[in-house]
Amino acid sequence: MYKYLTVFLLLFTLAACNEADNMYSSVYCRFTFNTMLYPSCALTRAVGSAGGDFCMVKAVYRNGVPHLLLTPNRGTFAETDLDLTMNTAITGERISYATMGHRQGLIIGRSLYGQLRCYDLTCPNCDNNYDLSWSQQSTTDLTCNKCHRTYNIDGEYGYVKDGDKGHALTQYRNVRYTPDNGILNVTNP
Repeated sequence: MYKYLTVFLLLFTLAACNEADNMYSSVYCRFTFNTMLYPSCALTRAVGSAGGDFCMVKAVYRNGVPHLLLTPNRGTFAETDLDLTMNTAITGERISYATMGHRQGLIIGRSLYGQLRCYDLTCPNCDNNYDLSWSQQSTTDLTCNKCHRTYNIDGEYGYVKDGDKGHALTQYRNVRYTPDNGILNVTNP
């Protein structure tokens, strides 16, 4: 009897560990942002909020100059707080935006519980080839225009809310924001 119970517990533990590991991305990610340089932008508001504010961050290049396009889940912002020209260096180094997830896009903010989170901007059920967008129904829902799944980031893990069952949003493990110096870092693995 104890032998079967031990085997069951071992298998249960391994399955639980695999589930937890699967929700985190294995994709290399390095993103650094100085909120003090952009105090009124949507990303600064999202990481500095008490909870419920998120911001899509998409890196694009125009004439060789990197820009961060920001799409908040709520609030009104000036155009200059949503399209940031990234022509400064942080700690003396130019920042590369080529390592921001699958397609140079992240969703960063605070859960309703105030915990800092970072998700990949792509749909995990469409081979990470399609960017998500904010739902028209809720400020904490994301939709995929290809598979029509809706993901909710209201809680903690970005599970599928509507549509076919599937993978939850892909998270990045290390998200740190230090208000004293204004530095936001997302690193993985």
